[in-house]
Formats: sequence, structure tokens, C-alpha cells
Amino acid sequence: MAGPKIEVEDIAVNKDGPRSSWEITFPQAALWALIGCAAAFGISMVTERTRGTLVRLRLAPISRGHILAGKGLACFIFCVASVGVLIIFAKLVFGIRTPQPGLLVLAVLAAAFCFVGLMMLISVMGKTEQAVGGAGWAILLVFSMLGGAMVPLMAMPKWMLTLSNVSPVKWGIYALEGAIWRGFGLNEMLLPLGVLVGVGLVSFTAGTLVMRRTL
Repeated sequence: MAGPKIEVEDIAVNKDGPRSSWEITFPQAALWALIGCAAAFGISMVTERTRGTLVRLRLAPISRGHILAGKGLACFIFCVASVGVLIIFAKLVFGIRTPQPGLLVLAVLAAAFCFVGLMMLISVMGKTEQAVGGAGWAILLVFSMLGGAMVPLMAMPKWMLTLSNVSPVKWGIYALEGAIWRGFGLNEMLLPLGVLVGVGLVSFTAGTLVMRRTL
């Protein structure tokens, strides 16, 4: 005479991953902005060197370190501003999520620092604008193809995903995705952030050492 035994089961779908295609393409767009800034500033450094602007700056009461730091800071500000504008636009127009704004800021700063270092390294790859532009874009395009700026990381085959580890573009996209839809915590963000900062430091140091000889 007992009543019916009713079992309640939740059938709601808990979907992990990107909520829309915009959350996949936004990190790619952000990295293309950083690539453009790095290439443009790298070529401008050569232009200033060939036209004598850097020589005139050396006559001012400032050191080589001040000159290089100023160039790096300008590039860093443009990189952060470019990605910041994209974030605001993508959030307002396309509705991308920013559930962890603190981690997103760290990802943007680390990626910008990385590409400032690459900019400094690119600027010493030749003596003319054409040489630096050709070498710089060749390297950056290879990085973008391997790193997921053309084909999303989630769509890559395993062998290409392994090969993408050599590209700083991959780690920039990975950090941004981690803060937007991958649900990374701080511990999980340490690897991509560390790689970006490390690449930036090594590249900036190498480019600075070479450039100091020409100033």
C-alpha cells in the first residue's frame, strides 16, 4: 500500500567550453593586434636608425637604456590599448564573457610584454626597413600559423598541437582562453603566463644587446 517511489534526475545540460564562436575568435583577433603592433614598432625602430633619429636622441642628456625603455614602453602601451579596445568591443557587441577579469588583465599584460620583447628582437634582424619587415613578418606568420591565430587550437590535430608549443602566439591565445571560457584558476594560468614573460625577457634582452652596439 506504499505510495509510488519517485526519483528526480536533473537533465539540464552543463555545457563547458566556448558559448559562442566569438569567444573562439576573440583571442585570435587579440593576438593579431599584438602581432601588428610588434611588426610596426620593429620597422619604425629601423626607420629611426636609418634616418638618424636615434643618433640625435643619443645627443640628448639621456642614456641608451632610457631610449630603449621608451621604445619598449610605447609599444607596450599600444599593445595593451589595442587589446583593451577589442575586449570592450567584443563584450558590448558580441557578448563574450569575462568571468575572471583579474586573470584576463594578467593575460593581456603578459602577452603584451612578450610581443614587446619580440619587437625589440625583430628590429635588429636587418639594416633596412625592407629586411626587417620581411624577416619579422615571416617569423610572426609562422608563429601565427602554428600558434592558433589562423586555425583554432581546439581544431588542431594532436601533432600540430604539440608543435604549437614553440609559438608564443599559442600561449597568448591559451592564456586569454583560460580567462574567458576555459575556466582556468591562477595555478593553471601560471604556465602560459610564465612562458609569455620568459619569451619576452629573452627576446628583449637579446635585441637590446645587439641594438646597444649600433646606438
